[in-house]
Amino acid sequence: MTNRIRSFKPSQVLLTGMLCCLLFIVGTSYGLGLGSYIQPFFYLFFYFYYYTALKRHNIVFAIFLLTAYIGEVFLIIDVHKYFVEIIVMFILAASAMLYTFLPILKLKSRKITKEMIVEPGIGLIFCVYTVIYLMTMYYELVPNKFLFISGSILLLFFTMVCFLIPLRNRHPSNVYLYLIGGGLLVEAILSFVYTYSLSIPIIAVGTKIAICVHKTCVTLYFVSIDEVCSDESREGY
Repeated sequence: MTNRIRSFKPSQVLLTGMLCCLLFIVGTSYGLGLGSYIQPFFYLFFYFYYYTALKRHNIVFAIFLLTAYIGEVFLIIDVHKYFVEIIVMFILAASAMLYTFLPILKLKSRKITKEMIVEPGIGLIFCVYTVIYLMTMYYELVPNKFLFISGSILLLFFTMVCFLIPLRNRHPSNVYLYLIGGGLLVEAILSFVYTYSLSIPIIAVGTKIAICVHKTCVTLYFVSIDEVCSDESREGY
C-alpha cells in the first residue's frame, strides 16, 4: 500500500485536488447537492500532495486544513447561526499559519526602500479601510461582538504579515502570500456581505472561489517553505 501511494506523482495529486475545487464550486453554485460531498476531498488531496511532494507528514498543516474545513462548512451553511464556531476555527487556522511563518520572519531581511513599500502599502491601506468599514457596518448584527472584533483584528494582523514577508524576503514562493492574505480577506468579506447585506448567487460563488484559491496557495506555500528557509534563500534573497 505504501509503495502504491508513493507511485503517485505530486503534480497528479495537486491537479486532482484542484479539480475537486472546481467541482465543489460548480456543485454548490448550481444547487446540484454535490458540493458538500466533494468539499472534503480537495482538503484531503491537498494534504496528500504535501505528503507525496515531501515524503513526510506535517501536523501543523493538518491542523490548518482540518480547522479551515470545519469553519468553512459552517460558513457555507449559515454564518449567523454558527458565528462562534466559524470565528474559533478561523483563529485556530490562522494561528497554525502564523506559527509556520515564524522561521521565515526570523530570516535576515533585505534592505527595504520607499519605492518597494508603495504598492503593498496601498493594498494594505485598502484592506484596513475595508475591514474597519465592515466592522462598523455589521457590528450591531453579529451575535458575538467580542469574537467579531477579535477575529477582525486577527484578520488584519494576518494580512499584514502576508504582505510583510514578501517585502523582507523576495523568494519567488513568497508571492503566494499575497494570494493567501487576499484570498482569506475576500472570503471573509463576501461571506458577511452575503449573510447580512446582499444574498445573491454571484457573491456566494465568489466566496467559494476565494476558499479554493486560498487553500491551493497555502498548500503550495507549505510545500515550498523548506526552500524559502534554506541557507541559499538566506544569502541569495
